[in-house]
Amino acid sequence: MPEKQQSIILGSAVVAILSTSYLGLINCLCCAGVLVGAMVAVWHYTSTNSLTMKTGDGAVLGLTVAIIGSLISAVLDYVLIKMGIRADQAIMQMILDTMGDQMPPESYDQMIEQMEQQVTIASFAVQAVFGVVIAGVFGAIGGAIGASIFKKGDSGLPAA
Repeated sequence: MPEKQQSIILGSAVVAILSTSYLGLINCLCCAGVLVGAMVAVWHYTSTNSLTMKTGDGAVLGLTVAIIGSLISAVLDYVLIKMGIRADQAIMQMILDTMGDQMPPESYDQMIEQMEQQVTIASFAVQAVFGVVIAGVFGAIGGAIGASIFKKGDSGLPAA
C-alpha cells in the first residue's frame, strides 16, 4: 500500500486550521472542520494513488488526521492565549453585547466570571485531551465517509 504521510499532513493541516481560534466555531456544527480534514486526507490519498480505500482504512486515516490536527490546534490555541488572543472571551463578549439585557442576572454574572478566569496549563490540558478524543471520533467518521465517496480504480478487494 502506498505511503500516507502526505495525505496525513494535508488533512492534519486542514483540521488544525479549521479548529484554531475563531475558525474553531466551524466545529460547533458537528465537528465539520474535523470531518472535512479527514475527508481531504482520504480524497488526497485515493486521488494520488488512483485506488479505493476500504471503509475501515479510511476511518483509521481520518482518526490519525484528527488526532494530529487537533493536537496542532491545541498548541496553536495555547500560543494565541499566551499572546492575549482568546476567542472564547470575544465570543462571550459578543453574546453579552447582543443578549445581555435579556439574560437572567445569574447567567450574566456567570459569563462575566468565565471571561475573567485565567487559563491554566492544567485546565487547558484537560480541554485539549477532551478535544482530541471528540475529534478522533469525528475524524474516523469523516474518513469512513470519505472512503465511501472517493472511490478510484482498484480497491484491492477480490472480485465477487
